[in-house]
Amino acid sequence: MWIREWKCTCPEETTKGFLGYLNETGVKDTQSLDGCCGYKIFIRTLDNESEITLHTYWQTKEQMKYYAGENMYHAVLYPEDAKYRITPDHEVKVYEEIASQHP
Repeated sequence: MWIREWKCTCPEETTKGFLGYLNETGVKDTQSLDGCCGYKIFIRTLDNESEITLHTYWQTKEQMKYYAGENMYHAVLYPEDAKYRITPDHEVKVYEEIASQHP
């Protein structure tokens, strides 16, 4: 399993709206593709802003490219991201899962 990690920060006042937008764009788009096995969204509060982390899970690195393009480390951004005043990472991290345990 391969994990694609993308992060952004946004002001606390736009967090709820952005999370809805993220679900309608990045989450919806990735989950519709063959090879994408799920996702998780994490949030933590920093000084007056939220840090949002999206993990998407993939069967192979090649399948990530269906979403990200040839450079799977390039962040996929959406037209209305600026509306929520996010500060996005422009590169993502890719991990190979070698062990896991879930409750």
